[in-house]
Amino acid sequence: MENQKETQEAIKEDQETLVRSIQEDELQDMLDEKVTDTLLNSEMEVEVTDEEISESVIDPEMVQQTIDAEEMQGVLDTRVLRDFDEGIITFDRSGVIQYINPAASLILGLTGNAVGKRYRDVFDKENSALLEFLVRSTAEKNTSYRGDIVFHRDDGRDVRLNTSCICLQDDDSQERSFAVHFEDITEIDILRRKRRESSAVFIGTMTAVSVWIFIVALWQQTGQKVPQEVMTQFIHVISLVMFFYVRRYTHFSFDEMGLKYKGISKAVKTDCLFTAIFAVMLFGAKYLILRVSPGFFAQGAPFWDWSRANWSDYTYPLTVVLQEFLSRGVIHENLRRIFVGKYSEAAAIIVSSLLFGALHIHRGFMYMIAATALLSIFGVLYRKQNSIWGLCIPHFVLGEMVWFLGFV
Repeated sequence: MENQKETQEAIKEDQETLVRSIQEDELQDMLDEKVTDTLLNSEMEVEVTDEEISESVIDPEMVQQTIDAEEMQGVLDTRVLRDFDEGIITFDRSGVIQYINPAASLILGLTGNAVGKRYRDVFDKENSALLEFLVRSTAEKNTSYRGDIVFHRDDGRDVRLNTSCICLQDDDSQERSFAVHFEDITEIDILRRKRRESSAVFIGTMTAVSVWIFIVALWQQTGQKVPQEVMTQFIHVISLVMFFYVRRYTHFSFDEMGLKYKGISKAVKTDCLFTAIFAVMLFGAKYLILRVSPGFFAQGAPFWDWSRANWSDYTYPLTVVLQEFLSRGVIHENLRRIFVGKYSEAAAIIVSSLLFGALHIHRGFMYMIAATALLSIFGVLYRKQNSIWGLCIPHFVLGEMVWFLGFV
């Protein structure tokens, strides 16, 4: 009797160990096989016939425990699908939605319960791209499809989805269902598009800068000095061309081109203070140079020479706006979108300042250095203000001061 009792207890322990092993194996399968096997496991049922129970060495209590473990597995599967950040929708061969997780409803902007409805009734004709994708995905057996589609939400917002559809088949019943998995890549797509557009704009700008440098070199080859008016008109032309190009062929807003007005009053105060500080420095610099190296300036010229005024002084405000737009709204902003890494912002400021400083090659090396240094400071201010309007003040005032003080 004792041996028989020990044998029964041993069998019972083996049964419990087997149940625990089955549960652990099922949980591990859920994690390893991810979405596809998760969906398959959630739809499969444990079928145990009376004949199998009678022939098995496992008693009915163990079978019940196994069934309970399978049911618990199904609950865990549902929780995993529910907590996914990506959208998941399953539907049968006739197109009736069987499951839709919360992420899918959020991404697609669905407010009602779509379970039990045909997907053709849930997604209207405006989303023909999605409907065609689902029809094509379910046309053939054991086929997986992937592609990007644009989905039109009821709230008017368009989202771009990276979508895949797979066939789920129960080998025992030969029944087929389908799972659609998608993620919202709208922001990623916008960033990619802006980078492509920025690259195109930057290539155009670099071409213009290179052409200008060659023109100056050719001009100097003839022994002539490039007139200031030529430089001014060149800046006007290239800035206007880039403005219309950006507006016509890109998706950049006025704010993204540095033309926003929000916060302009605060920016003006900062830039006026900056202008006053540099104005004092320019007056002080000329005073010191006159004492140390009086030959630096034209002999007999007054400290402030109003006689140098010409028609370009009247158009200079427009020139300033166009130059700031070209240097910040075009070159600087596009470099920010192209450059990556920890120091991408600093690189955008430095490179844009160097490029714009190079445009002043006709004025000589020292002027190019001074212009690059000043534009680098402008770049820091621009990054804080995200607008060119305040920077037009120091650009105009300091530019006129440099001219009438005789530095150029």
